[in-house]
Amino acid sequence: MSSKKTLENSWLGNIPLTGKVSLLVGSLLTLFIVSSIGTSLVLEQEKQNRAAFSTTVNLLREVEQTNRVLYQRQSELRQLLLSSGDPDTKTLDTANAAIARHLDHLEQQVRHDAAQSTRLDTIRDLDASWRNNVEQQVLPELRRLARESPAEAASQRERLFPKFTNSTPVATPAIVAALDGFGTYARQQLDEREHALEQSESQREWLLWGTLLLAALCGVAALRLSATLVTQPLRLMSELMERLARHDHAVETPQLDRRDEIGTISRALTEFKQMAIDISDQNWVGHCVGTVADRLQRASSHTEFAQALLSQLSPELGAGVALFHLRGEDDTLHPVGHYGYRPDPENGLEPFRMGEGLVGQCAREARTIELDAVPGHYLRMRSGLGEAVPPRLMLIPVLSMEHVLAVIELGLMSPLDARRHRLLETLLPVVALSLENITRSVHTRELLERTQSQAAELRTSEEELRTQQEELQASNEELRQQSEILNQQKTLLEALQRETADKADALARASQYKSDFLANMSHELRTPLNSLLILSNDLAENREGNLSEDQIESARIIHEGGTNLLRLINDILDLSKIEAGKMELALEQVDLRGFASRFKRQFDHVARGKGLRFTVEIGDTLPPAVQADGGKLEQIVTNLLGNAFKFTQSGEVRLVLRRPATDLPGFPADRSVSIEVHDTGIGIPPEKFAQIFGAFEQLDAGTSRQFGGTGLGLAISRRLARLHHGDIQLRSEPGQGSVFTVVLPQLQPGAAEPPPPVEAAPTASDATTTLPDTPPGDPASPRDTTILVIEDDPAFARVLADMIRRKGCSALVAHGGEAGLQLARQHHPTGIILDLMLPDMDGWTVLERLKAEPGLRHVPVHIVSALDEPARTRDSGAAGYLTKPVSADALNGAIDRLMLPTEGQARRLLIIDDDPASRTSVRTLLSSQPVEISEAGSAEQALAMLRDETFDCVVLDLGLPGISGFDFLERLSAVEPRPPVVVYSARELSREDQLRIRLHTDSVVIKGAHSSERLLDEVSLFLHSVRLRPAAPASGSDDDLKGRKVLMVDDDMRNLFALSKALRGRGMEVLMAQDGSKALRQLEENPDIELVLMDVMMPIMDGYEATQEIRKNPRHAHLPIISLTAKAMQGDREKSLASGANDYLPKPVDIPKLLSMMRVWLHR
Repeated sequence: MSSKKTLENSWLGNIPLTGKVSLLVGSLLTLFIVSSIGTSLVLEQEKQNRAAFSTTVNLLREVEQTNRVLYQRQSELRQLLLSSGDPDTKTLDTANAAIARHLDHLEQQVRHDAAQSTRLDTIRDLDASWRNNVEQQVLPELRRLARESPAEAASQRERLFPKFTNSTPVATPAIVAALDGFGTYARQQLDEREHALEQSESQREWLLWGTLLLAALCGVAALRLSATLVTQPLRLMSELMERLARHDHAVETPQLDRRDEIGTISRALTEFKQMAIDISDQNWVGHCVGTVADRLQRASSHTEFAQALLSQLSPELGAGVALFHLRGEDDTLHPVGHYGYRPDPENGLEPFRMGEGLVGQCAREARTIELDAVPGHYLRMRSGLGEAVPPRLMLIPVLSMEHVLAVIELGLMSPLDARRHRLLETLLPVVALSLENITRSVHTRELLERTQSQAAELRTSEEELRTQQEELQASNEELRQQSEILNQQKTLLEALQRETADKADALARASQYKSDFLANMSHELRTPLNSLLILSNDLAENREGNLSEDQIESARIIHEGGTNLLRLINDILDLSKIEAGKMELALEQVDLRGFASRFKRQFDHVARGKGLRFTVEIGDTLPPAVQADGGKLEQIVTNLLGNAFKFTQSGEVRLVLRRPATDLPGFPADRSVSIEVHDTGIGIPPEKFAQIFGAFEQLDAGTSRQFGGTGLGLAISRRLARLHHGDIQLRSEPGQGSVFTVVLPQLQPGAAEPPPPVEAAPTASDATTTLPDTPPGDPASPRDTTILVIEDDPAFARVLADMIRRKGCSALVAHGGEAGLQLARQHHPTGIILDLMLPDMDGWTVLERLKAEPGLRHVPVHIVSALDEPARTRDSGAAGYLTKPVSADALNGAIDRLMLPTEGQARRLLIIDDDPASRTSVRTLLSSQPVEISEAGSAEQALAMLRDETFDCVVLDLGLPGISGFDFLERLSAVEPRPPVVVYSARELSREDQLRIRLHTDSVVIKGAHSSERLLDEVSLFLHSVRLRPAAPASGSDDDLKGRKVLMVDDDMRNLFALSKALRGRGMEVLMAQDGSKALRQLEENPDIELVLMDVMMPIMDGYEATQEIRKNPRHAHLPIISLTAKAMQGDREKSLASGANDYLPKPVDIPKLLSMMRVWLHR
């Protein structure tokens, strides 16, 4: 056995099974190879011996044949001697040849044997001597006798016969004797070789049997090794697995440290054993839990429950003593059951309060408490044979939804193993659930017993008893039907849920129908209102001068009424958007002090008109800004101030901006802002507070009311405030005035400050060229007026240079972009004439690099090129643009404009901002520039200044009172010459805002960390561009629209009549179409149409589809199309632009705004 163990643990036992098989096969293969080699050697030796034996046998056979031929030759010689006539030697020659041939064969066979070769040489010598004697003695004599007479010849032959046959020279015996010696030696060799052959055969047989025996021994050894190392371990593993299958978990898995397949199987068997133990433990735990749960379900009281639990649980956990403490309604833990414990007959078992003793502490902490080494006097476990001290104490809480129901106290003789811990973890939730069930059952039973007791007390007569029995039967019937009622309730609940879902879907559809209705209502109202406003405005203007003052006033009243109706429609749409959750806020940092000053300017004239005092107060702790939608916040305050002035006949109106004096519900004072509107008006009764914030609700809604209005203002204002996570609060008394307070959080939830804009650095071209020589006689002194010409056409460059010199200026010429940049850096010219199509880099790159260098950005650049891109020229900051071929007058005009800066003409800048502090900061920033700065506090003032004066650049803030910055940009499009605009605002721009701004300027600077540097760069770019003075008429004139052909597309004849009348009154030729298909035909028949006014909502083909069809024709790819619609809903503008329209205008159409927009697109 020890040798077996040693073998299993040796290196051979650790070799994998494939290695063992390879070792066995290798050993057998080696044995086979060795035996094969030995057998081959023996067979080769035997073959050699057999060949030598055969050679010797052949040699003896050849000797015999040689002897036979010798005797034949001797016989032939005797025949010659006895015959008469001329001797015939043919037979003798044949015999000689045969003997020579045999001797040659013998020589071939004995060439390696020196002794035999010597004997063979002797035989050859004797044979040669014999032939010589026959040739020289016998044959000559026989020929002589042939010539004699027969008798004489016969007698002489008789005489010669004995002589020649017996004579030595011609006798054969000597040769035969020599040949016999040769044969005798060969026979000796034959005996020796025969003996060697027999030995070889014997060796072959021994080798064969030895190989077989060795192979048998190796096979036996291999079988024994495989049995020891593979078969027996596998059989052992199989037996162990069978024992594990029979739930025998005491098996020990051997050979765990082996590194072959047996070791792998052994380790896998170990894991299988652990898995079987785990499954057995789980089954045991499941069985115990099932048994305990079954016993607990049969309990009818807490005492039975506790006894059943402890009697089942204690033996399984090895507890000698146990107590069950039940938590009562007064949070006291009462012992209701015990196991193996004998209470004190005098004191019994005392209850514990929460936190009192270990039991109360366990209930308070709701966690298990374990104590080791319990003192001997603490607890004793007694039986009939004796007593013992449990060394361990465990207190376990019974929890249900983290609520302690009871505490189990166990006295243990030994620590709990993992299996018993798992039993506790699994069993405790079951115990808690069963305890809750038994508690409910006991409570129900107590109620039933109480009912029965009351019934027994009230049983005074047989009739009362019968009545109570009937009631009891009804109660029992009710209990029996309770499950059916629950099922019915469940079915009803599911039906209600489905009904609720259907109602939610119906509500969503109703909301959609409402949105569609409002959109259609907007269209149906705006369409006739469009004609009303256009015609009334046209009548009020009285262009033909044929209306009286009363008629003009009537037209104005009609226009004012239509405007009020439009305002009502807009309010209804705003309210609908808010209620539908589609109102979006454009959050920005609103400057509160500038915000307040705008209202001061806006309502001062209102207050003066009504004889009221109007003051604006700003608290000391007011933060500089609040995060809100500036437009929406302004709408709220405007509405409140408007109401205050409307309902106040005497006294004052105050606007107060400050932090709340105290914390308001949901608005901490240190993180909130309040905007208060105080008035001394008629006041509001407290019972009307909730009513006035409802839609279409008014304080005085009777037919004789004093004040007008729709009742939407406060409703929209409160909803807008709540969109900002704020609210509007009211304090008022009738006759004492009112205080409306708008409370807003200083920072909107989830909002973040916008990051500062990131500016991209300009890139420069890598192309280089050689500087051309300066024309002779044209020194480029820095003191002179110098014009740089960058033109790759030498002839045109020389023409430009001559024209410049004739004006008394110096001219520099460069034929490439890089050369032009180097000349500009060296000489700092007064102006530059630039071609766009240069050989080494395009002119746009040259222009960008010039504007990127601080020393050259102020130099005006006039582009003269064959490319027709005037819009890009204006946006890139060039001074002007001429398209080749160009006249001499145009070139002279361009050169004159480039020379203007040297003639002392100052640059002028207009700053448009309602905040004086902001205007001052911009003025300070630009003080280093040689520029004359003017200021305007509103868009109206700026437009008036632009009509009377000329400015080189405009810095515009978007948050203006009255006309907004966006409307100002659209109106500025009609001003000629139109100065470049730099938008400088703190307002966070939406995508729609950006699209509106990009129609007029690409220079937008958002106020931030590096906005000052960007503003200075943008303004410098335009200030150092040359002003263009085209001969176009002023913006206020309609002469630039005369003769323009416009197509109007609308399905409403009222709109066509009204709008066409207004356009024809300004000298335009108007064509009309009532749907999209007719518009397409008009465009085909009139290809000279210059602009299309497209209504959106039309039958057959709507405006979107018609616009897309127009754009499909390459001839109309650049035809301006302005989309007009009365369905002014969110997303209509984006949808119009996406379909191919160039611009968008909602109905009712603002005629000045439409004309400005038409001028923009007709002049492009």
